[in-house]
Parts: sequence; structure tokens; C-alpha cells
Amino acid sequence: MNGDAPSSAVMSVRKLSHSDLPALLALCLGNPQYYAFLGEEPTPDALAAEMVELPPDCLPDQKSYLGFFGADGDLVAVLDLIRGYPADGCAFIGFFMVDSSRQGEGVGSSLILRILNRLRDEGVVCVRLACVEGNEQSRRFWEKCGFVEVGTPVDQGEYRVVPMECRLV
Repeated sequence: MNGDAPSSAVMSVRKLSHSDLPALLALCLGNPQYYAFLGEEPTPDALAAEMVELPPDCLPDQKSYLGFFGADGDLVAVLDLIRGYPADGCAFIGFFMVDSSRQGEGVGSSLILRILNRLRDEGVVCVRLACVEGNEQSRRFWEKCGFVEVGTPVDQGEYRVVPMECRLV
């Protein structure tokens, strides 16, 4: 990468709402490899449910379902983040995806590193996620961002996930 800052530096961020579903669906449909590992395709109903879905014992104010928008107003990336899960001092990334036209530019890793720094500043000591087993592109991305495998794969029915964690201390 050259010395220029990734174009993620000029993005705006806000919580996504139902009015963003068409843009979110388009972003997700542009990443068919991810959904092939899940054995399903994204739908507006599934994405709407994902926007509000919570782990057990979590409250709605712990969840941030965020969209990252470019200077042109287009949705560039989406992040589902749960604070205080699976334990106090932790955060959980339930979903992160970058528009396929922006992959390979450093946008995703730049966003994640900025998010990790902000979480560290907020007192979060570790961030966890579950990477779909066999999705090597995703695993390599998360490893590049400082995540390591922590535990054995967990069966999710149609697929298995590998727990990963990034320590922020």
C-alpha cells in the first residue's frame, strides 16, 4: 500500500435502519462467497432480523448495527457489534462485511483497526467473533487485524464457526 490513507478515512458512520435494507441487501448480495459457506442467500427479512437480533441476556442498547458510508453516500461496509458480550469488558463482532468493489483496498482492515482502537479507549479488553470454518479469506482477514483462534469449532447446524479473539490490552 502506498503512503496515502485508505479511503475509509473520509467515511461517515451511523446506525442502520429499515430504510437502509435495499443498500444493505445489495452489499450482501455482492459477496456470494460468504453466503455460500452459510448455505443460504441474504434476504430483506433475514437482514431486518439480524439488525435487532441479540445474544441471550443482552439488551438492545448493547447492540450497534452500523453502516459506513463513503463520501458519495454509498454503503461501503456494515458492522454488527455487541458491547459487554460474552462478558463485561468484551465486545463481540457478529457481522462485518465490506462492499465487494472496495475489497482489497485496505478499507476493511482500516475500519476494524479504528474500531478496535476506539473500543480499547472505551475500556474493552477483548473482542471476539466467530469465523465460518473453511472461509480462508475471512480467517486471513481477521488474523491480519490481530485476531487468533481461541477454541474448537462450534456446530451451527449447516456450518461450523471458529471462535476468534483479539486482546486489546
